[in-house]
Amino acid sequence: MKPSSKALFLVTLLAWGLVLAMPVFAVDQFIRDKEEGWFWYEKEPEPVEPPKPEPIKKPPQIVVAPPKPQKKEPQPKNPLSVDWFNTEYPNILKSAIDDPTDENVAKYRYATRVMLDKASNFTKTFQRQSLLDPLLDEANRMPFSSAARGSFQNLSLKEKTNATQAIAKGAGLWVFLDDQCPFCALQYPIVARTAKEREFVVTYITPDGKKPQWMAPGDTVLKDAGQSKQLRIGIRPAVALVTPPSKITVLTQGMISQDMLEERILHAGDAAGLLPLELRRKAFPMERGVLTTQDIKEIGSEIESSNGGLTKSVQQRIEKRY
Repeated sequence: MKPSSKALFLVTLLAWGLVLAMPVFAVDQFIRDKEEGWFWYEKEPEPVEPPKPEPIKKPPQIVVAPPKPQKKEPQPKNPLSVDWFNTEYPNILKSAIDDPTDENVAKYRYATRVMLDKASNFTKTFQRQSLLDPLLDEANRMPFSSAARGSFQNLSLKEKTNATQAIAKGAGLWVFLDDQCPFCALQYPIVARTAKEREFVVTYITPDGKKPQWMAPGDTVLKDAGQSKQLRIGIRPAVALVTPPSKITVLTQGMISQDMLEERILHAGDAAGLLPLELRRKAFPMERGVLTTQDIKEIGSEIESSNGGLTKSVQQRIEKRY
């Protein structure tokens, strides 16, 4: 056999040997791995979690304590000022009582003399301004002299009557009575006279709707249908001002005089907005020159913003109220 043929034969033989050995190797590997896998309850390897990043540590906060407020040294008080008297006068009095020597008692008496003279000087200036400044003169609101007081009261009564009649055009009266109530019989003629003089429409309400024998034949009487309970009326006689559509103001529970009844009607009607502005000004003359709540707020704002002094701001608004 030639060498080349011999070499070719050996290569071919080796190749067939590898081919024949492969199945044996595969079978052997299968036998070794036959009890592996999920069927044989082999646990699968747990997934490896990636490492958690370490938290970033914040730098510690440095707390700076606020500066301690500096103690203000007490300001020296001017001798014989109001602040000085508030502090020193009680001590002077205590010294005079605890140790009543001539010196201590004299000091107390002379200190009292100075304090009284300071008050007298203030009072004199206060009275002079009231007499010379019309805006500070209380007599412009209501006269104090006996000659002018009578005329003022008569005029005021006339204006209040006109105002009450104006209220009667926009409101009526409910009067709660009871035949078994002795004061109801006394209150009835007072209410009836007020209604006639001021032209009010009156509705009388009794528990059973029956008219007591002491009432006039033409009076309208209704049965109490819960009105007294709604208004919490537990005492009769009672009077209420009714302003359509739904505003009801209880004026009185119990007997009341005519002038007091009309005064309450006037205030209740004013609260209900039944008085024109000009008629209201005449009916309440004591409110002339009186600063309103809004006026006072505006004055305070002007003082705070330094847009004006107190005296000037108050003067301007009082002038508007006259």
